[in-house]
Amino acid sequence: MKTKTIVIWLVGISSLVLFGFAPAPPKSVYKGNNLQLIEEDKATGFAIFRSGEPEEEDLAEFCRLGIQEIMVLSGNAEDVEWKYKDQCPTLKVIYNTKQDSTVPLDKKFLSNFNAWVTDAKVQGKKIAFRCECGCHRTGRLAGYYQMKYQSLTYKDASVVMTGRGKYMDQKPWLYEQLKALEDYIYQRPCSVEKKYCVRDIK
Repeated sequence: MKTKTIVIWLVGISSLVLFGFAPAPPKSVYKGNNLQLIEEDKATGFAIFRSGEPEEEDLAEFCRLGIQEIMVLSGNAEDVEWKYKDQCPTLKVIYNTKQDSTVPLDKKFLSNFNAWVTDAKVQGKKIAFRCECGCHRTGRLAGYYQMKYQSLTYKDASVVMTGRGKYMDQKPWLYEQLKALEDYIYQRPCSVEKKYCVRDIK
């Protein structure tokens, strides 16, 4: 049964990439920090990456790739980006807050994220966001981005989140939150339990 499940997943993710629903992983192998290109526009220079926690030498790779700004969803920029600033002195941390994957994203955060993405697209910036493993908090936000900006359905986005995550079977709430995020994007009433819905905080 496990072999069959793996085969089905491989076929599913390959189909998403083949038909353009999910971006193919970059050709370079970025060690163990789970750095992945989500989308790029070579005409403008815009690119957005997702990542796990980088090591010191990984920050130099960030600069080589031209990444200019980063959101740190694990709130530990002082342990990496600021500590090893000499490795990528031009990298700017624009958000450094420890999110909790069990707590749904809120409207204010999503509005700020959208504004950041819009600015990066207009200015042709390369941006990134990360947590620690690059799986759960990062996977949730990547799913939101792909549904809003790349027109993935919840089903497609959940396949990508699973394929690029770890221990996802132990984080079922992320899938409920992802459904709620799709509802939010399309201005529909939240279709899941309230505890998973996008929060409205002042």
